[in-house]
Amino acid sequence: MKKLEELVKLAERIKDETLRKKVIDLLKNPKLSNREFVYSPEDPEKIPSALSGHHARKGGNIEHTISVTKLAIKMAEHFEEAYGAKINYDYLIAGAILHDWMKVFIYRKIPGGWGFSGCTVDHAVLAACELYKRDFPEEVIHIVEAHGGDLGQSAARPQTVEALIVFYADVLDSAFDSLTKGENLKVILFPEEEV
Repeated sequence: MKKLEELVKLAERIKDETLRKKVIDLLKNPKLSNREFVYSPEDPEKIPSALSGHHARKGGNIEHTISVTKLAIKMAEHFEEAYGAKINYDYLIAGAILHDWMKVFIYRKIPGGWGFSGCTVDHAVLAACELYKRDFPEEVIHIVEAHGGDLGQSAARPQTVEALIVFYADVLDSAFDSLTKGENLKVILFPEEEV
């Protein structure tokens, strides 16, 4: 099964039909609503999640997205069982799936590897703007915008249970990939410290 198909299957778990359709449409047809942004999307099956660090390999972004989504679901199930937390799985799944999706516009295939497309807007901000334009729920926009939390990767801190879960699922998946690939874990977890 192609990774995009696996991601669509995860999106099909969203019970709200309108939200589910919006997520799947963005997965299958990534495009920017603002005509001033002339960046075309790269193949989501191929782009890395970063140019160095976690999942910095062909297909790394979609691999990371699938893992974050599955991890977020498992974390939510645990917190429901352990603490009786009320989790909106539709928002959680949509936010996890879309948290890094706009990287298809940020990275560009270049001779010998990958580089930046020239887009100066951060992927989380770009996603928040696009989701706003497409009438996504505020809660999903917040999850995507806040997925960098207070690690200097995004302007917003998680303010909902769903956003907090996606934030930590993202951090843990990124750290685990870096740790198992021999990267220095401090770079991810403590960006303000010199390594």
